[in-house]
Amino acid sequence: MRRSVLSLVAALALATIAACGGGSTPSSASSTGTTPGTAAGASGGAGSAAGAACAAAPAGSTATVTVTIKDFKFSSSPVQAKVGNVIAWTNDDSAPHSATLDTGACDTDTIAPGASGMLVFNAPGTYTYHCKVHPTQMKDVSVVVS
Repeated sequence: MRRSVLSLVAALALATIAACGGGSTPSSASSTGTTPGTAAGASGGAGSAAGAACAAAPAGSTATVTVTIKDFKFSSSPVQAKVGNVIAWTNDDSAPHSATLDTGACDTDTIAPGASGMLVFNAPGTYTYHCKVHPTQMKDVSVVVS
């Protein structure tokens, strides 16, 4: 019985780790570890349902839209993208940062200086995000997906 419980716990732990996506390595030049999820706080256009998905960009993806992080600011806001575009946040700053949806449903994980984190939005809407490392300094920015 004890062996069955331990096996079940181990299987659940592995499933949880697999579902969360990989974590990024802070020293990596292109970290993309992201937790996919549903952006429950996203607001779509007239008549569209909230709850659009955001996910890590597939390995080897090329950025369609680039956001630069420099001087503790995200350049450009709002970020304009189309459904399916790969958005890369490139950290050109001296400190680690992230791009984290305000709902917490999706983020780039921590992006080391010189590295990038990439996400793909699978539904139109406006998604507000912040840096989870500096949440009081780097906030109130958005991605508008059409």
